[in-house]
Amino acid sequence: MSLASRIDVEYNQGIHVQDSILWLDAPRQTDLCFISHAHIHPSGPHKKILTTEATAALLGRRIDQDKVLTSPFFRRFSLGELDLELHPAGHMLGAAQVRITREGSQLVYTGDFQLERSHTAGQAKILECDVLVLRATYGLPRHVFPNRQEVEAAMVAWAKRTLQNGEQPVVWAAPLGKAPELASVFSQAGLPVRVHKSIYQVCRAYRSLGVRLVNVRCFRDSSPEGEVIIFPPHLHRSKTIARLKRVRTCFASGRSLEAEDRSVDATFVLSDHADHPALLRYARESGAKKVRLTGPAAAPLSAELAAAGHDALPLQPSEQMTLF
Repeated sequence: MSLASRIDVEYNQGIHVQDSILWLDAPRQTDLCFISHAHIHPSGPHKKILTTEATAALLGRRIDQDKVLTSPFFRRFSLGELDLELHPAGHMLGAAQVRITREGSQLVYTGDFQLERSHTAGQAKILECDVLVLRATYGLPRHVFPNRQEVEAAMVAWAKRTLQNGEQPVVWAAPLGKAPELASVFSQAGLPVRVHKSIYQVCRAYRSLGVRLVNVRCFRDSSPEGEVIIFPPHLHRSKTIARLKRVRTCFASGRSLEAEDRSVDATFVLSDHADHPALLRYARESGAKKVRLTGPAAAPLSAELAAAGHDALPLQPSEQMTLF
């Protein structure tokens, strides 16, 4: 038996580490499931959940905290025949990739990740392994993101220019993950930030977990001029926003690479996911003998990797033949 065959995964209504009780971000009920980050909504109830302390805290009441097993990054521990170690994934606070070892063979599962350094989530490093399971959200050749620092500088310049013109900059961002990251970007540039109460609750959780967020306050009925406002996108037509005068809006996402959003005044390509070059780089530099792909671009990226000589396949439900 080769080293690479001593550990592997299979798809069965979710990703399962073969010959073990461990599942990876599974949408079905399992005995033990690793949850890579707090954007995952466990549809369990899983009998046990393995994750980081930060992810457990951010999931809060969405999971039964009595069933959660947490581990810090870089600490090796055992589950039966498996040795596991969690590493930062860089996707959001608490997001983790896991390296699993059995009989000298190593498997790495990433979930969503990014290789560029963020303000609130650290940075993922490429882990060597025999079997690699990558989530390919932006895995098409056209998915090439601009330099992150340059985009952040452009967003800060836009906000400052808006304020100098006597206008109110309003930024749309999801409360969990992107909003605290953007609050950190603006506040570190010296701009005061006001955030919607749902975002402020997440920022408080971030602070309790050791993330430094300065000059970020909760938005009340009105906001003083000269501040950047961050609200969830679904409130873009709220009465609160309608009461603001001379508003300029912006949105930052990897989706901004695909199409222009005409509902806002400015868009910026700023993602908390790996782009196509980063995914290829991870597959190449990990040294994996097998690469398995999940996510929206799993099929085309696995085909591209296979054409380049990798043993690459998508992990997804099997297509059923039409009998009649």
